This record gives sequence, structure tokens and C-alpha cells, in this order.
Amino acid sequence: MGSVVAMDAFRQSMSNKSHGPKKPPRPEISGGEIWGRDYNSLEAVVFGLLKVRAMIAHHMGSFDHVFDALCMDTLEAAYAIEEYGPAQLKQKIKPLKEWILDEMTEDNKRDLSWTLVILDLIEKSPNK
Repeated sequence: MGSVVAMDAFRQSMSNKSHGPKKPPRPEISGGEIWGRDYNSLEAVVFGLLKVRAMIAHHMGSFDHVFDALCMDTLEAAYAIEEYGPAQLKQKIKPLKEWILDEMTEDNKRDLSWTLVILDLIEKSPNK
């Protein structure tokens, strides 16, 4: 009888493995949380880029190293905006927007539109 229980446990563990890794959960987004931030501050830029990254990962099924590198480039440009100016930030945000537009479908259009709004707010926020 003990071997039957062990066989059932083995089958259960094998069926759990066959489903593969779960995709990241959908991040919570609210209009007040997005519109109420001052994207002049680096903290708000980090918040925005992390929301964008999480939303893209949710809809793609996993985190993407290339997209993460683009987010880091954008963060670096935001950090050094006084040194390099807003033109470089705009240049670094452009590939992120293109990536998002390539991934947009009818099913994820609402969520990915939020990511574009966040990137627009980061890009067009008044500079100090």
C-alpha cells in the first residue's frame, strides 16, 4: 500500500513539473498612482520603469534580458539628464516604446497602453 501512495505522489510531482514555470503576476496599476507622481524625481522614474517592466513580463510570460537592459539604459539616461540633456532620455525611451508597440495585441492593449503612458510621462516631464 505504501508504494501506491508513493506512485501517486510521484505522478503528482511530474504533472506539476510539466506545466513549466508560471508567468509573472499582473502588476496592480491605478490612475492615481501613475498620474500622481512627479517624474522629475529619480524615485518616480524607477517606479515607472519597474511597472513597465513588470507589465511586459506578465504579458510575455517571463522577464526578458534585452528589455531589462533597455530599461537600465533609460534609467541611466534619467539619472544623468543634467549632464546629457533630455534628448538622450528621449533617445533611450524610443526602443522601449517600439518594443511595447510590437508586443501589443487586442488582448493586452489596455495594459500596454498604460506602459506607454508611463514612458510618455517620464519622457515629457519638465526638467529641473
